[in-house]
Amino acid sequence: MSKKIIFSLIIIILLNPIKAIAYGPMPSEIADDMLFFDAFSMCPLNNSYESEEDVIEAALYVRPSCVRIQLGTRYGQGTITSIDKDEIRILTAAHLFRGYDENSSIYSIFYNGVVKEAKLLYADKNVDVAIISVSTSDIDPADLIQLKSAPVSETAFNAFEKSEKEIVFALDSEPCSDPAKNQHYDYYGRGTKVAENYIYGTAINTNILVKNFGYKMIYAKCSAHEGMSGGGVFDIHGNLVGVLAGGTENDEMVAVRLADVIKVLSDLEAASANELSGK
Repeated sequence: MSKKIIFSLIIIILLNPIKAIAYGPMPSEIADDMLFFDAFSMCPLNNSYESEEDVIEAALYVRPSCVRIQLGTRYGQGTITSIDKDEIRILTAAHLFRGYDENSSIYSIFYNGVVKEAKLLYADKNVDVAIISVSTSDIDPADLIQLKSAPVSETAFNAFEKSEKEIVFALDSEPCSDPAKNQHYDYYGRGTKVAENYIYGTAINTNILVKNFGYKMIYAKCSAHEGMSGGGVFDIHGNLVGVLAGGTENDEMVAVRLADVIKVLSDLEAASANELSGK
């Protein structure tokens, strides 16, 4: 090949550079795979409490499972417990729905600022636990793949109960006057004000009768406040151990025990299965 031809080929390549195009999976494909392999479920952290940095690590880890819930001027928190192809189930407090009007909107605001209307599936009459749901198909796959469901383990809770003065924490969100219009959105949850703050303290008793509620609960020295009701209470490993039910001005917090939460979830699953089978 002559030098002239080689030179001409070089000129052609320089004027028409080769474009390399890489194709990756679409968010919808990633979401489908995550649903198939149950990859939305978080595993506990191999963590221990040595300083507040460990609490921060665990709080950031569970944040994608946390939801703010608003019903008009009333607001609280919730925790994603499952994500499947049909719905996202969110655990919260039953007292948020006292006097609830079925025609009223329930807004679920996810940590990345996505706002969706939810429906009330169940509010228990005996313990302060309720379940709401959002249709999975209502959420864009690019947003869906950012969400997680919290670790719900009876084994982990049993270990938590047997330990003494375990560290617990809960996440906090700022309310929004009009979530349907004013909520800030960010793919990674920056600046959304959802689960951006945290509180933590020590579990003093994990099985104490609380007279105001009428059943045994988790009692912790932890500064919970109004608007945090229904949020998850987690151990240092990120395991869900309870549902925040109330707090006092003396930095005391009570939460529904995970053992009671699991019973409510099991009863709901059984009722759903019976409904599908036509019983």
